Formats: sequence, C-alpha cells, structure tokens
Amino acid sequence: MPTLHYTPAATRVLHRLERGRRADPSRLRRVRRALDHLAADPRHPGLCSHRYTCLPGHERTAAWTSYVNRGTDAWRIYWTWGAADGDGQDRHGQDGAVTVLLIGPHL
Repeated sequence: MPTLHYTPAATRVLHRLERGRRADPSRLRRVRRALDHLAADPRHPGLCSHRYTCLPGHERTAAWTSYVNRGTDAWRIYWTWGAADGDGQDRHGQDGAVTVLLIGPHL
C-alpha cells in the first residue's frame, strides 16, 4: 500500500475544500475517496489512472493523472511515483511512495 506525500500546492487545495469561503464538502468527499483509492492501489479501476504529459511546472517529472470525477466539472489528481525530498527531487524506488503534485480541474 503506497504512502501518500503531498506537495504544498496539493495541501492548499485540500485546506480550501475543508474550510473558508470556498469550502465544498461534496467535492472534498470525492477527492478524499479518490485519495483513499490511490493510497490502496494506484491502479484501482475507478481512478482510470494514466500517464500524463506536459504537466505545467513538472515538465521533467513522469506524472500520472487519476480521476476524481467526470463530466463538465471534472477534477483530477496529478501524482508521481516516489517521495519528493527537501530539494524537490523525486526519490524513485522508495517503498511504495506516491507524491500528490496537484489536485484540481482537468487541465
């Protein structure tokens, strides 16, 4: 079972969904369910995970995308294998670590 690590950008989105003017309990519930599936099995069929190219700000990172929901209001989780260390580099091969890069609308 992979360990989830979050970038500051992903953490900010989760905090915005939890509280404040932009709180959205319905979307937060869907995001948390998708994160639970990601933590249990990144290849979970409901996530429809697939390789993503040209993720803005992460061009040199082998990124993946997983579905939170579909439709006109589609949201995604963008992630990579491995845990980011202090200098922002990914340490691939760490035992089952996944770093959540971004959470938000489909790009």
